[in-house]
Amino acid sequence: MKPKKILFCLFMGGLISCDGDMTAPDNTPLGDTENATLTTAVPAVVEVVQENGAWTLKRNGQPYIVKGVAAGKSTYPDADYYLEMLESFSGNTARTYSVNEYTQDVLDAAYANGINVCLGLWIGRETDGFDYNDTTAVQQQLDNLRQQVLQYKDHPALLMWGIGNEADASYTNPKLWDAVNDISMMIHTEDGNHPTTTMLVNSLPSKVTEIMNRASDLDFLSVNSYAPNLPAVLGNLQTAGWTKPYMITEFGPRGTWQMGPEPARILPWGALVEQTSTEKAEDYRSSYNQHIKANFNNGCLGSFAFVWGHQTHGDVPTWFGFHNTEGRSFGAADIMKRVWSDWYPANRAPEITSRNNMTLEGEHAEDAVSLTKGNLYRAKVVATDPDGDPLTYDWVLVPEGVAGPDGGPHPGLPGWVLTISGNEAWFRAWDTGNYRLYAYVKDDHNKVASAVIPFQINEQ
Repeated sequence: MKPKKILFCLFMGGLISCDGDMTAPDNTPLGDTENATLTTAVPAVVEVVQENGAWTLKRNGQPYIVKGVAAGKSTYPDADYYLEMLESFSGNTARTYSVNEYTQDVLDAAYANGINVCLGLWIGRETDGFDYNDTTAVQQQLDNLRQQVLQYKDHPALLMWGIGNEADASYTNPKLWDAVNDISMMIHTEDGNHPTTTMLVNSLPSKVTEIMNRASDLDFLSVNSYAPNLPAVLGNLQTAGWTKPYMITEFGPRGTWQMGPEPARILPWGALVEQTSTEKAEDYRSSYNQHIKANFNNGCLGSFAFVWGHQTHGDVPTWFGFHNTEGRSFGAADIMKRVWSDWYPANRAPEITSRNNMTLEGEHAEDAVSLTKGNLYRAKVVATDPDGDPLTYDWVLVPEGVAGPDGGPHPGLPGWVLTISGNEAWFRAWDTGNYRLYAYVKDDHNKVASAVIPFQINEQ
């Protein structure tokens, strides 16, 4: 990892005192001097405006397209490292999901690295047991969020407020939207500088219509939508009669919950066939270019790719994520640099162009590989590097469905991989069960590619 910048900051009443000279998150000078320090920092004024029939987000009077990432839990303890990297990849915004013990550090690190923040305000979800008929609980939630807003509303890295995340998941009580509207109105009362939105699990027109009727105070609407559903978002909003702008606040490859239409990628024992990191990168490219960038003139204010750092939840903990657990970046980060800036980074990640480039005893992931307990087996991966960098290979064998200590990728079963020789590895099938074998291909520029084969070990 890169060495971290050390910042000593005190945030009080909208002012921050830090060592060193800083510029504003859009890299324009603060105050009256070219190299204004953080002591002169003031809240950004962010507006959602309609000009000549087109919606625009403006920050301090300048048009601002959100080129963002969802900040994963793994990024919070090392926010400066990951947000410095985001800036180097031409991103400009990070999204958080709640206020927690890392919020101040994330905001300070974002400001230090020229990044703005969509600050998440977590709200109760019916699917988790929150009752929006309980007026006492709803009022207490509003009061708690007011304190969070007052604490962070003047931070110069703040761009906007995200009210909840997928609070509509399996919801039945429309009073949810009354509460969201009250929260939005509270924010606008306490903070006149930053817009409000709420993040939906999908864009069903009936739901959007309900929001129009009950939560009209929101400045714009946000939708989390992955590869198969993303193309329908704009049409759904138009069908509902939504007239304000919108944002895509999570996007990426087809989710693990969307594999029904891909039966070849669901193995007989239920394991899911995962794309290589290079295949995933192409999904980010097509999603952004065809369904986000293409709709900037149709009300789309930008997007957040999921997820910066490594994933720390889910059926397959390596399914999403722009980094491995070491902080090395996958090719998807290179793709985001390309779509955000029209340029690739100076050095690009290794590539494993197809799942067929990884074999286990000559079979591929979709072949439903079955092995016999006690035998020795060989795996192989074929990778290339766009820059001709020397490559090294790590092999990790994990039990299916078992995460690591932090909920992220499992560190691997010790003693299973016996020999590694270049792009080949040999392992012993020590015990019966369902497993996954990962190949991680690394260059000498802090970048990595991955491929994986799920397999079974049987007695005979």
